[in-house]
Amino acid sequence: MLLVDKKKQENISEYIIYMYQTELLIRNFEFDIEKIKIHVFGNIPDEKMDEAIKAEELKGYASIIEDMKKEGLEKEGHLSYVQEEVQKLADLSMTLQIENEDYRAVFNAARPAIRQSIQDSEGMINNPIQACLNGVFGLLIARMNGKEVPEDVQDHIEHFGNVLSFLSAWKREKGQPRN
Repeated sequence: MLLVDKKKQENISEYIIYMYQTELLIRNFEFDIEKIKIHVFGNIPDEKMDEAIKAEELKGYASIIEDMKKEGLEKEGHLSYVQEEVQKLADLSMTLQIENEDYRAVFNAARPAIRQSIQDSEGMINNPIQACLNGVFGLLIARMNGKEVPEDVQDHIEHFGNVLSFLSAWKREKGQPRN
């Protein structure tokens, strides 16, 4: 998918969250490519996205559907190649906590919110970066559903966003640090 490739290059955190959203959308449309074609692309005017790009994007959705079915993700879970990116960010985070004072400050500011999120997951999450991603994704879903988000939760998510933004910018600009 063109949009997915661009997101992955420009902002790895946005790519991961976009892919989580895409997985959710695919599940909501019951893995039916025709429903996705109608409801996702049917209302986009040609001047916003021409037919060739729509066809390419639709092909990308079909590929993700196939991948999700192969991995048995019909009900829940995330694609392995997306989770590999999460692990790369987690590894980068660990390295930068040691090597980069600026990142350490950003991460330490987020640490209480991360710890709370991990505790609230009751063992489902133990990766701090996964906690950040889930928090930002949860906010996105809440807003899409018109739900009110308490101010303290918004504060936590701002910290999560700061961690993810730092990691994404570092990865885009400098790649992986040397070990």
